[in-house]
Amino acid sequence: MNDSTQNSDLEILVNYPMRKYLYIKVGGEAKRLVYPQNMKSFLELLRHCHESGEKVTVLGAGSNTIITEQGIDGVVVSTRKLKEVSIDGTRVEAECGAMLSSIMNRSIRLGLTGFEFAAGIPGTVGGSIYMNAGANGGEIKDAVKKVYVWHEGEEKELSREEINFEYRKSNLPEGAIVTKAVFELREGDRKKSEENVRQYLAYRNRTQPVKMANTGSVFKNPPTVSAGELLEGLGFKGLCVGGAKFSEIHANFIVNFNRAKADDIITLIEKAREAALEERNITLEPEVEIMGKEARAT
Repeated sequence: MNDSTQNSDLEILVNYPMRKYLYIKVGGEAKRLVYPQNMKSFLELLRHCHESGEKVTVLGAGSNTIITEQGIDGVVVSTRKLKEVSIDGTRVEAECGAMLSSIMNRSIRLGLTGFEFAAGIPGTVGGSIYMNAGANGGEIKDAVKKVYVWHEGEEKELSREEINFEYRKSNLPEGAIVTKAVFELREGDRKKSEENVRQYLAYRNRTQPVKMANTGSVFKNPPTVSAGELLEGLGFKGLCVGGAKFSEIHANFIVNFNRAKADDIITLIEKAREAALEERNITLEPEVEIMGKEARAT
């Protein structure tokens, strides 16, 4: 793939600073950041990269991702323009770049229920299926009927049962890229759904650092205690490294309060994991994804 921007179906940005893309506002340059304008161009790009052997990294909203300051090689593909959603009865089909909030709002307006759990989740369909995103007592697996993925040079259809979702994890085939998904919702009570969403958002605004650049949930919850409670008990609320710190509002969030670097955040993650293991014999599994050159294992 060359750096030409002549193809009107692909917007190509060269040496793009990823701190401008990610919610946490850190990260070095992407050698090439590509925005396919439609699903056809997305699939053609994936096919080209598969045939040429070029490394591909796909990003959605960038809300639970850290990229190192050394940047990221290969082709970084953004799905933000791939946001078509169609609703037929209780069946919802959405492209991988559609925001969960958009699906939720449209379905509620049509009197459908089953997607209210997504209130406040700043994610896309693709990323949310990849990690089985959830909140407010629900997960995306609860609504998924089938998922389309690009894998080994072709598009494939997978049922919910084939994916075998787990807590904050899907079991998609290694290297599979979500292209679109079909959800099955139910007829519901619009007013009740709207009230539930208001309550979910109010709670989120009270208990999470939504007004600051943040990582989203840093760690998955261990079986015996929430990650936030564990970190608070270990004294991590407000702990700073450089321009990053564990939020005083919720200890399972790291915020960028003063031009933080990716290394600041990664160091905080490492410190928290070490303390949890040494003091509580608990292994914290990161929910946030760290990628890029010289990414340290966490």
